[in-house]
Amino acid sequence: MLPNVTLKAVSRDDVDNVGWWLEDDDVSSRWFGHYGCGDPVHRGYDPQHMLESSDWEWQSVFDDPHRLIFSIYNEIEEHVGETQVLLDGSGGAEFSLLIGRKDLWHHGYGTSTVLALLERVFTTLQVERAWVAIPEDNEPALGLFEKLGFAREGTRDLCTNEDGSELRACVLATDALSYKFLRPTEELVRETLGVLSVTGLPGSGSETIGAEIARLLGCRFANEQMVDLIAERINCSPKEIEGFEASHRSIWSRMLNALVVPMELSAAYDAGYHLFRPDLEDGALEGQLNKDNYLKAIAGVVKAQCADGHVVIHGLGGHVHMPESADAVNVHVSSSPESRASRIASQLGLTVEEAKDWLKDADKNARAEAKYLHGVDLDSVNRFDITVNADRISAETVAQIVLGALQTKSEAKQSDRARTAREMAV
Repeated sequence: MLPNVTLKAVSRDDVDNVGWWLEDDDVSSRWFGHYGCGDPVHRGYDPQHMLESSDWEWQSVFDDPHRLIFSIYNEIEEHVGETQVLLDGSGGAEFSLLIGRKDLWHHGYGTSTVLALLERVFTTLQVERAWVAIPEDNEPALGLFEKLGFAREGTRDLCTNEDGSELRACVLATDALSYKFLRPTEELVRETLGVLSVTGLPGSGSETIGAEIARLLGCRFANEQMVDLIAERINCSPKEIEGFEASHRSIWSRMLNALVVPMELSAAYDAGYHLFRPDLEDGALEGQLNKDNYLKAIAGVVKAQCADGHVVIHGLGGHVHMPESADAVNVHVSSSPESRASRIASQLGLTVEEAKDWLKDADKNARAEAKYLHGVDLDSVNRFDITVNADRISAETVAQIVLGALQTKSEAKQSDRARTAREMAV
């Protein structure tokens, strides 16, 4: 959960705090509103000078309609930073930001502040474009804005260092249309979302994306523990589940299952195959690891997760076995073979060519398991509500896109509830 922040008019005590913060090299290096190298030049005013300024000068600085300056306060009314919006008169707004409290770095205050600024400039001020210029070495700030949907548009020189090297800044921007689609919807979605499933081929990044969506919404993330829950229902081990799933990937294993035991009763795992015996009564295999019990177990686990609500389920055919009564949204993460190979190479320490070979086998196995065990075409998207391509954007941005798409569903629900309430009142 992101912290709550309030943007307030600047007081003289706030200016005094800013002056002290900028004395710290660590803090001043994070302020990306400076004009040159060396000592940071505070944008818009000199803190030391403004402490002694007249009321007229104070108002001319802090009431300037073209430069909006705000103090950032946290939920317990502590001054934690400052932010500015410089309006260029052509429909654009440049942001600058400083979180001066070092003890609150990496706690989400920068993200909350930027979200508040975006809401203000695109909704209240109705500008067309917002942008920032961040020194290339300020990785935390670059990551923050990219996470919020800002795209890199180029670089520009800031100044020349004493050693002759150039200090350059990355220019990142977003526009009103993108904000409307990507704006934060966590609270609205959290109130109405029952369960969400996220599915993708190996290397698509679907697991990371599912975890990020769960984090943003403050929901549970059901992933690897699903296997344990399924195994518990059938009274077997996760390793037996793994072996059973593998038996439905090989054509030879499938043929043997079909010849020896009907597929709905097939049981192939570490202990070997259960041979069909005519003298066994119907249901004699109940409680053992076979296709029928396996699918029932998955359906039962997914149904239990849906009953608890507020959960993001990753993989394991969650979208296939979702009960019709569940208030569910199914998300499919797509990605090109090249992008997936690059991710796999990074994760497994392989070369890209080795990762491509690895993916060929992994894709073949995944498609076979989906077809012969779950009865679905893994490449078909007709079971999904949302499909997102993760080739050129980060997992964080994909998660924001999904939240933006979910907002329509949430708003429609609230509208229906309000209409129903009005009809009942009449």
